[in-house]
Amino acid sequence: MRATSVLLFLGPAPCSRYASLRTLHTTSRLSQSAPPTEPKVPITLIAQLRKTRPVPMQLARTALSSNNNDLQKALQWLESHSPSAKAEKLSSRTTSEGTIAISNLGGKRVSMIHLACETDFVARNEVFVGTAKGVAGTAAFLDVPGLTEEDRDKVKLLGQPREFPVDALLSAPLIGVSAEGSPSPNADGTTIQQALLSSLSSTGENLKLLRAISYAAPFPSNPVVRFVPGTYAHGGTGTEGRVGGLVVLSVKSRDEAKPMATLIHGPGGDKLDEGLNKLARDIARQVVGFPTKSIEKKAGVEEEETLLEQSFMMVGESDKVKDVLERWGEERGVRVTIVGMQRWSVGDDLTGGEEQVQA
Repeated sequence: MRATSVLLFLGPAPCSRYASLRTLHTTSRLSQSAPPTEPKVPITLIAQLRKTRPVPMQLARTALSSNNNDLQKALQWLESHSPSAKAEKLSSRTTSEGTIAISNLGGKRVSMIHLACETDFVARNEVFVGTAKGVAGTAAFLDVPGLTEEDRDKVKLLGQPREFPVDALLSAPLIGVSAEGSPSPNADGTTIQQALLSSLSSTGENLKLLRAISYAAPFPSNPVVRFVPGTYAHGGTGTEGRVGGLVVLSVKSRDEAKPMATLIHGPGGDKLDEGLNKLARDIARQVVGFPTKSIEKKAGVEEEETLLEQSFMMVGESDKVKDVLERWGEERGVRVTIVGMQRWSVGDDLTGGEEQVQA
Protein backbone atom coordinates (compact mmCIF):
# COMPACT_ATOMS: atom_id res chain seq x y z
CA MET A 1 0.00 0.00 0.00
CA ARG A 2 2.80 2.38 0.82
CA ALA A 3 4.60 1.71 -2.49
CA THR A 4 1.39 2.16 -4.41
CA SER A 5 0.69 5.44 -2.69
CA VAL A 6 4.15 6.73 -3.54
CA LEU A 7 3.72 5.78 -7.20
CA LEU A 8 0.35 7.44 -7.36
CA PHE A 9 1.79 10.51 -5.78
CA LEU A 10 4.82 10.67 -8.05
CA GLY A 11 3.07 9.60 -11.29
CA PRO A 12 1.21 12.70 -12.33
CA ALA A 13 4.03 15.08 -11.71
CA PRO A 14 6.13 14.33 -14.84
CA CYS A 15 3.04 14.33 -17.05
CA SER A 16 1.97 17.66 -15.71
CA ARG A 17 5.46 19.05 -16.19
CA TYR A 18 5.68 17.73 -19.76
CA ALA A 19 2.20 19.08 -20.56
CA SER A 20 3.28 22.47 -19.33
CA LEU A 21 6.38 22.29 -21.48
CA ARG A 22 4.35 21.25 -24.52
CA THR A 23 1.89 24.09 -23.95
CA LEU A 24 4.72 26.58 -23.64
CA HIS A 25 6.41 25.22 -26.78
CA THR A 26 3.16 25.27 -28.78
CA THR A 27 2.30 28.79 -27.65
CA SER A 28 5.76 29.97 -28.61
CA ARG A 29 5.51 28.31 -32.03
CA LEU A 30 2.03 29.78 -32.71
CA SER A 31 3.14 33.24 -31.69
CA GLN A 32 6.10 32.99 -34.05
CA SER A 33 3.98 31.81 -37.01
CA ALA A 34 1.01 34.19 -36.50
CA PRO A 35 0.54 36.32 -39.64
CA PRO A 36 1.20 40.02 -39.32
CA THR A 37 -1.88 42.20 -38.99
CA GLU A 38 -2.92 44.06 -42.13
CA PRO A 39 -2.31 47.81 -42.11
CA LYS A 40 -5.30 49.98 -41.35
CA VAL A 41 -6.52 51.71 -44.50
CA PRO A 42 -7.36 55.41 -44.06
CA ILE A 43 -10.72 56.38 -45.52
CA THR A 44 -9.10 59.39 -47.22
CA LEU A 45 -6.77 57.06 -49.10
CA ILE A 46 -9.73 54.92 -50.21
CA ALA A 47 -11.46 58.05 -51.50
CA GLN A 48 -8.31 59.12 -53.36
CA LEU A 49 -8.03 55.73 -55.06
CA ARG A 50 -11.70 55.70 -56.05
CA LYS A 51 -11.33 59.11 -57.70
CA THR A 52 -8.71 57.62 -60.00
CA ARG A 53 -10.39 54.22 -60.35
CA PRO A 54 -14.15 54.16 -59.47
CA VAL A 55 -14.31 50.67 -57.95
CA PRO A 56 -16.50 49.48 -55.05
CA MET A 57 -15.30 50.64 -51.63
CA GLN A 58 -14.48 47.15 -50.35
CA LEU A 59 -12.35 46.40 -53.41
CA ALA A 60 -10.48 49.68 -52.96
CA ARG A 61 -9.82 48.79 -49.32
CA THR A 62 -8.55 45.32 -50.32
CA ALA A 63 -6.26 46.76 -53.00
CA LEU A 64 -4.67 49.18 -50.54
CA SER A 65 -4.32 46.73 -47.66
CA SER A 66 -2.78 44.14 -50.00
CA ASN A 67 -0.15 46.67 -51.04
CA ASN A 68 0.72 48.24 -47.67
CA ASN A 69 -1.33 51.38 -48.45
CA ASP A 70 0.82 52.21 -51.48
CA LEU A 71 -1.56 54.02 -53.82
CA GLN A 72 0.39 53.39 -57.05
CA LYS A 73 0.88 49.69 -56.31
CA ALA A 74 -2.81 49.40 -55.40
CA LEU A 75 -3.79 50.89 -58.76
CA GLN A 76 -1.50 48.41 -60.54
CA TRP A 77 -3.01 45.57 -58.49
CA LEU A 78 -6.49 46.60 -59.64
CA GLU A 79 -5.45 46.26 -63.28
CA SER A 80 -5.51 42.49 -62.91
CA HIS A 81 -7.87 42.01 -59.95
CA SER A 82 -10.72 44.47 -60.57
CA PRO A 83 -14.16 43.44 -61.90
CA SER A 84 -13.59 45.62 -64.99
CA ALA A 85 -10.53 43.55 -65.88
CA LYS A 86 -12.60 40.40 -65.53
CA ALA A 87 -15.42 41.99 -67.55
CA GLU A 88 -13.00 42.72 -70.38
CA LYS A 89 -11.99 39.05 -70.51
CA LEU A 90 -15.63 37.96 -70.64
CA SER A 91 -16.84 40.64 -73.08
CA SER A 92 -16.78 38.40 -76.15
CA ARG A 93 -19.10 35.77 -74.65
CA THR A 94 -22.69 35.59 -75.94
CA THR A 95 -25.43 36.80 -73.60
CA SER A 96 -28.58 35.08 -74.84
CA GLU A 97 -30.17 34.54 -71.40
CA GLY A 98 -31.20 36.99 -68.70
CA THR A 99 -34.26 38.55 -67.14
CA ILE A 100 -36.86 41.27 -67.67
CA ALA A 101 -37.25 43.19 -64.40
CA ILE A 102 -40.07 45.62 -63.59
CA SER A 103 -40.63 48.18 -60.86
CA ASN A 104 -43.89 49.86 -59.86
CA LEU A 105 -43.68 52.65 -57.29
CA GLY A 106 -47.14 53.18 -55.88
CA GLY A 107 -48.86 53.14 -59.28
CA LYS A 108 -47.19 56.46 -60.14
CA ARG A 109 -43.74 55.62 -61.53
CA VAL A 110 -42.90 52.39 -63.35
CA SER A 111 -40.01 50.92 -65.32
CA MET A 112 -38.91 47.82 -67.19
CA ILE A 113 -35.31 46.77 -67.89
CA HIS A 114 -33.63 43.89 -69.74
CA LEU A 115 -30.46 42.55 -68.12
CA ALA A 116 -28.70 39.78 -70.07
CA CYS A 117 -26.31 37.02 -69.01
CA GLU A 118 -24.86 33.85 -70.53
CA THR A 119 -26.85 31.02 -68.93
CA ASP A 120 -30.29 30.34 -67.53
CA PHE A 121 -28.61 29.15 -64.33
CA VAL A 122 -27.20 32.62 -63.61
CA ALA A 123 -30.48 34.24 -64.72
CA ARG A 124 -32.02 32.59 -61.62
CA ASN A 125 -29.08 33.47 -59.36
CA GLU A 126 -30.02 35.61 -56.33
CA VAL A 127 -27.19 38.08 -56.93
CA PHE A 128 -28.12 38.54 -60.59
CA VAL A 129 -31.86 38.85 -59.86
CA GLY A 130 -31.20 41.30 -57.01
CA THR A 131 -29.05 43.44 -59.29
CA ALA A 132 -31.74 43.47 -61.99
CA LYS A 133 -34.37 44.57 -59.47
CA GLY A 134 -32.09 47.36 -58.23
CA VAL A 135 -31.57 48.65 -61.78
CA ALA A 136 -35.33 48.59 -62.43
CA GLY A 137 -36.03 50.43 -59.17
CA THR A 138 -33.51 53.12 -60.07
CA ALA A 139 -34.97 53.55 -63.57
CA ALA A 140 -38.45 53.96 -62.08
CA PHE A 141 -37.36 56.49 -59.48
CA LEU A 142 -35.22 58.72 -61.71
CA ASP A 143 -36.50 61.00 -64.46
CA VAL A 144 -35.43 60.17 -67.99
CA PRO A 145 -32.56 62.57 -68.74
CA GLY A 146 -32.60 64.95 -71.68
CA LEU A 147 -36.38 65.39 -72.05
CA THR A 148 -37.42 68.81 -73.34
CA GLU A 149 -40.55 70.58 -72.12
CA GLU A 150 -42.21 69.60 -75.39
CA ASP A 151 -41.32 65.96 -74.73
CA ARG A 152 -42.72 66.17 -71.21
CA ASP A 153 -45.98 67.66 -72.45
CA LYS A 154 -46.26 64.88 -75.03
CA VAL A 155 -45.73 62.26 -72.33
CA LYS A 156 -48.46 63.86 -70.24
CA LEU A 157 -50.87 63.95 -73.16
CA LEU A 158 -50.16 60.56 -74.69
CA GLY A 159 -49.06 58.55 -71.67
CA GLN A 160 -46.17 56.96 -73.54
CA PRO A 161 -43.37 55.21 -71.64
CA ARG A 162 -39.99 56.64 -72.58
CA GLU A 163 -36.73 54.91 -73.43
CA PHE A 164 -34.18 55.42 -70.63
CA PRO A 165 -30.74 55.79 -72.29
CA VAL A 166 -28.64 52.85 -71.11
CA ASP A 167 -25.41 54.83 -70.83
CA ALA A 168 -27.12 57.38 -68.57
CA LEU A 169 -28.61 54.61 -66.44
CA LEU A 170 -25.24 52.88 -66.05
CA SER A 171 -23.69 56.04 -64.64
CA ALA A 172 -26.59 56.72 -62.25
CA PRO A 173 -26.27 55.90 -58.53
CA LEU A 174 -27.97 52.64 -57.58
CA ILE A 175 -31.07 53.55 -55.55
CA GLY A 176 -32.83 51.06 -53.36
CA VAL A 177 -36.58 51.62 -53.34
CA SER A 178 -38.98 50.27 -50.74
CA ALA A 179 -42.39 48.80 -51.57
CA GLU A 180 -43.91 52.15 -50.57
CA GLY A 181 -41.68 53.96 -53.05
CA SER A 182 -39.29 55.58 -50.57
CA PRO A 183 -35.74 55.98 -51.96
CA SER A 184 -32.71 54.70 -50.08
CA PRO A 185 -29.48 55.61 -51.89
CA ASN A 186 -26.55 53.29 -51.17
CA ALA A 187 -24.12 54.65 -48.61
CA ASP A 188 -20.97 54.44 -50.75
CA GLY A 189 -22.44 55.97 -53.91
CA THR A 190 -22.13 52.81 -56.00
CA THR A 191 -23.26 53.36 -59.58
CA ILE A 192 -25.30 50.85 -61.56
CA GLN A 193 -22.25 50.06 -63.68
CA GLN A 194 -20.27 49.26 -60.53
CA ALA A 195 -23.14 47.11 -59.26
CA LEU A 196 -23.14 45.17 -62.53
CA LEU A 197 -19.38 44.67 -62.34
CA SER A 198 -19.75 43.39 -58.78
CA SER A 199 -22.47 41.01 -59.92
CA LEU A 200 -20.25 39.88 -62.79
CA SER A 201 -17.45 39.04 -60.33
CA SER A 202 -19.88 37.01 -58.24
CA THR A 203 -21.55 35.10 -61.07
CA GLY A 204 -18.51 34.69 -63.33
CA GLU A 205 -20.54 35.49 -66.47
CA ASN A 206 -20.67 38.30 -68.98
CA LEU A 207 -23.52 40.72 -68.18
CA LYS A 208 -25.12 43.37 -70.38
CA LEU A 209 -27.80 45.95 -69.71
CA LEU A 210 -29.60 45.87 -73.05
CA ARG A 211 -32.53 48.29 -72.71
CA ALA A 212 -34.69 50.22 -70.27
CA ILE A 213 -37.94 52.21 -70.34
CA SER A 214 -39.81 54.15 -67.67
CA TYR A 215 -42.98 56.14 -67.18
CA ALA A 216 -43.95 58.69 -64.55
CA ALA A 217 -47.55 59.83 -64.19
CA PRO A 218 -47.83 63.64 -64.43
CA PHE A 219 -47.42 65.52 -61.16
CA PRO A 220 -49.46 67.42 -60.25
CA SER A 221 -52.08 65.22 -61.85
CA ASN A 222 -54.35 66.56 -64.58
CA PRO A 223 -57.83 67.29 -63.18
CA VAL A 224 -59.52 65.99 -66.36
CA VAL A 225 -57.52 62.87 -67.24
CA ARG A 226 -55.70 60.41 -65.01
CA PHE A 227 -52.85 58.22 -66.27
CA VAL A 228 -52.45 54.86 -64.55
CA PRO A 229 -49.42 52.68 -65.33
CA GLY A 230 -49.32 48.92 -64.73
CA THR A 231 -46.60 46.27 -64.89
CA TYR A 232 -46.35 42.50 -64.83
CA ALA A 233 -43.55 39.90 -65.22
CA HIS A 234 -43.85 36.16 -65.75
CA GLY A 235 -41.42 33.30 -65.31
CA GLY A 236 -39.54 34.49 -62.23
CA THR A 237 -40.12 35.96 -58.80
CA GLY A 238 -43.00 38.29 -59.68
CA THR A 239 -40.99 41.47 -60.25
CA GLU A 240 -38.77 39.78 -62.84
CA GLY A 241 -39.03 36.93 -65.32
CA ARG A 242 -38.51 35.89 -68.91
CA VAL A 243 -41.37 38.11 -70.17
CA GLY A 244 -42.45 41.54 -68.94
CA GLY A 245 -45.22 43.95 -69.82
CA LEU A 246 -45.85 47.65 -69.16
CA VAL A 247 -49.08 49.51 -69.97
CA VAL A 248 -50.49 52.98 -69.37
CA LEU A 249 -54.22 53.65 -69.04
CA SER A 250 -55.88 56.98 -69.70
CA VAL A 251 -58.99 57.49 -67.55
CA LYS A 252 -61.61 60.24 -67.95
CA SER A 253 -64.96 60.89 -66.32
CA ARG A 254 -68.13 60.19 -68.32
CA ASP A 255 -69.76 63.19 -66.66
CA GLU A 256 -68.21 66.55 -67.62
CA ALA A 257 -69.61 68.05 -64.44
CA LYS A 258 -67.55 65.56 -62.41
CA PRO A 259 -63.97 65.57 -63.70
CA MET A 260 -61.50 62.87 -62.64
CA ALA A 261 -60.11 64.99 -59.80
CA THR A 262 -63.59 65.12 -58.27
CA LEU A 263 -64.11 61.37 -58.63
CA ILE A 264 -60.72 60.44 -57.18
CA HIS A 265 -60.89 62.84 -54.24
CA GLY A 266 -64.60 62.38 -53.56
CA PRO A 267 -66.55 59.60 -51.84
CA GLY A 268 -65.31 56.19 -52.98
CA GLY A 269 -62.26 57.75 -54.64
CA ASP A 270 -59.79 55.47 -52.86
CA LYS A 271 -61.69 52.40 -54.05
CA LEU A 272 -61.75 53.72 -57.62
CA ASP A 273 -58.01 54.44 -57.51
CA GLU A 274 -57.29 50.96 -56.15
CA GLY A 275 -59.48 49.41 -58.83
CA LEU A 276 -57.67 51.30 -61.59
CA ASN A 277 -54.26 50.11 -60.37
CA LYS A 278 -55.50 46.51 -60.32
CA LEU A 279 -57.01 46.90 -63.79
CA ALA A 280 -53.72 48.27 -65.12
CA ARG A 281 -51.86 45.28 -63.69
CA ASP A 282 -54.40 42.87 -65.18
CA ILE A 283 -53.98 44.50 -68.60
CA ALA A 284 -50.19 44.22 -68.29
CA ARG A 285 -50.65 40.55 -67.41
CA GLN A 286 -52.80 40.15 -70.53
CA VAL A 287 -50.03 41.68 -72.63
CA VAL A 288 -47.51 39.20 -71.18
CA GLY A 289 -49.82 36.21 -71.56
CA PHE A 290 -50.35 36.72 -75.29
CA PRO A 291 -47.88 37.52 -78.13
CA THR A 292 -49.16 41.10 -78.08
CA LYS A 293 -47.76 43.45 -80.75
CA SER A 294 -50.18 46.38 -80.86
CA ILE A 295 -53.02 47.97 -78.91
CA GLU A 296 -55.42 48.37 -81.83
CA LYS A 297 -55.87 46.71 -85.22
CA LYS A 298 -53.27 47.59 -87.82
CA ALA A 299 -51.81 46.13 -90.96
CA GLY A 300 -49.62 43.10 -90.54
CA VAL A 301 -50.83 42.29 -87.01
CA GLU A 302 -53.07 39.31 -86.37
CA GLU A 303 -56.18 39.56 -84.16
CA GLU A 304 -54.62 37.43 -81.40
CA GLU A 305 -51.66 39.85 -81.42
CA THR A 306 -53.95 42.89 -81.02
CA LEU A 307 -54.58 43.71 -77.36
CA LEU A 308 -58.12 45.12 -77.63
CA GLU A 309 -59.25 42.20 -79.81
CA GLN A 310 -57.91 39.47 -77.52
CA SER A 311 -60.13 37.44 -75.20
CA PHE A 312 -59.55 38.86 -71.73
CA MET A 313 -58.02 35.92 -69.85
CA MET A 314 -58.87 37.42 -66.44
CA VAL A 315 -62.60 37.25 -67.26
CA GLY A 316 -63.22 34.51 -69.84
CA GLU A 317 -62.85 33.64 -73.48
CA SER A 318 -66.23 35.16 -74.42
CA ASP A 319 -65.21 38.72 -73.48
CA LYS A 320 -62.72 40.76 -75.47
CA VAL A 321 -60.43 43.24 -73.74
CA LYS A 322 -62.16 46.23 -75.35
CA ASP A 323 -65.58 45.02 -74.13
CA VAL A 324 -64.34 44.47 -70.58
CA LEU A 325 -62.83 47.97 -70.46
CA GLU A 326 -66.08 49.50 -71.68
CA ARG A 327 -68.16 47.61 -69.14
CA TRP A 328 -65.71 48.26 -66.29
CA GLY A 329 -65.70 52.00 -66.97
CA GLU A 330 -69.46 52.25 -67.44
CA GLU A 331 -70.05 50.70 -64.01
CA ARG A 332 -67.80 53.33 -62.41
CA GLY A 333 -68.64 56.39 -64.49
CA VAL A 334 -65.32 56.58 -66.34
CA ARG A 335 -63.86 55.89 -69.78
CA VAL A 336 -60.71 53.76 -69.83
CA THR A 337 -58.35 53.82 -72.81
CA ILE A 338 -55.04 52.01 -73.25
CA VAL A 339 -52.58 54.61 -74.52
CA GLY A 340 -49.19 52.97 -73.88
CA MET A 341 -47.96 49.39 -74.15
CA GLN A 342 -44.63 47.53 -74.21
CA ARG A 343 -43.98 43.78 -74.15
CA TRP A 344 -40.43 42.46 -73.78
CA SER A 345 -39.07 38.93 -73.76
CA VAL A 346 -35.60 37.58 -73.03
CA GLY A 347 -35.75 35.88 -76.43
CA ASP A 348 -36.49 39.06 -78.42
CA ASP A 349 -34.34 39.64 -81.49
CA LEU A 350 -32.55 42.93 -80.78
CA THR A 351 -30.28 42.93 -83.80
CA GLY A 352 -32.46 45.42 -85.65
CA GLY A 353 -30.63 48.46 -84.35
CA GLU A 354 -31.00 47.76 -80.64
CA GLU A 355 -27.64 48.55 -79.11
CA GLN A 356 -26.17 46.10 -76.64
CA VAL A 357 -24.29 47.98 -73.97
CA GLN A 358 -21.61 46.21 -71.99
CA ALA A 359 -21.51 46.53 -68.20
